Amino acid sequence: MADATEDAREAAVKASDPKRLLPGEDPDSTHPDDPAHWIEVYRELLAYKERLLAVTEETIHLMPEEPARREAAETDQVIITAERDRFARRLAYWTRRRSELSQ
Repeated sequence: MADATEDAREAAVKASDPKRLLPGEDPDSTHPDDPAHWIEVYRELLAYKERLLAVTEETIHLMPEEPARREAAETDQVIITAERDRFARRLAYWTRRRSELSQ
């Protein structure tokens, strides 16, 4: 069993991988239902990350201690932004894929 540090390191690597797909996601799928499914999945994830990022940004500005603000801005905010951007790219991919498969 992995320890908490190893789990955190693995999560950070996954979060920062712009090409990472979700389990079961097959970008080459030709099944007509797949784009709709993945569009919904990525819409949910994108909305979640956008809410989380908004709260993070708001909270950072309320932190009285500069080292705490810097840590939150340079780590948490960066990771959440990278995840949000990845989800936005995947949503755009599946939206295009839906158009391709419907032609």
